[in-house]
Amino acid sequence: MRERGNIWPVICVIAVAFLVLILPLVIRHRQASGRMATVDAQVSIGDARNEPVSGRDPPAYRWPNSEVPRTAERLRDMTAVAIAASTYVAEGAMTGRTPHDAREIALGIAERHLIPPEWLTNQSGVLQTAHGTLHVRYSPNDLTVEVVSVPSGRSDGPAMLIRIPDDENTAVGSRYFESMQLDGIVYPVPFAPIPEIIRTGWRSRMFLQNQITTGR
Repeated sequence: MRERGNIWPVICVIAVAFLVLILPLVIRHRQASGRMATVDAQVSIGDARNEPVSGRDPPAYRWPNSEVPRTAERLRDMTAVAIAASTYVAEGAMTGRTPHDAREIALGIAERHLIPPEWLTNQSGVLQTAHGTLHVRYSPNDLTVEVVSVPSGRSDGPAMLIRIPDDENTAVGSRYFESMQLDGIVYPVPFAPIPEIIRTGWRSRMFLQNQITTGR
């Protein structure tokens, strides 16, 4: 177990991750909701009786059920679980109740309503979501959390992985990893060195704030 004084770097990483990843997603969602609410699909052709009735709520736009929105949803779920799990681990370490395994972490964040309770499964650290499973990995020696998002099928997008804290990240900003193929995915062993993750057919992707906060 780490000494309490060494927990602060972990807390700083979690706080920065929240500001960089989750807050921009919320802002983007609110902006997109505001734009979508103004869509009016009604058309009138030369007859005043066909004009839209004033005060009628415009229809809401619905994204097609395809790989792109499913992948975005899985990325959001994976990131949220990773931050919730890391926060749970850091808080436990500061209060002398460091979690023992991934199952304890999954149950803990579910009890705090940080994830839907129906995501819990009988497998330790495995969460079942709408379009795949989330596998929570935990290293109690250095209080590191890793979450792997496994798609249910090809239409759900690539596999993804995120690690908090990511001590090997020398770039500016937070990152995650995704598989470069949809079939025959090779999953890296827990907490594998980054070069090994790349060799097994994965690539690093950065969370770009300017892409997240704009609806373009």
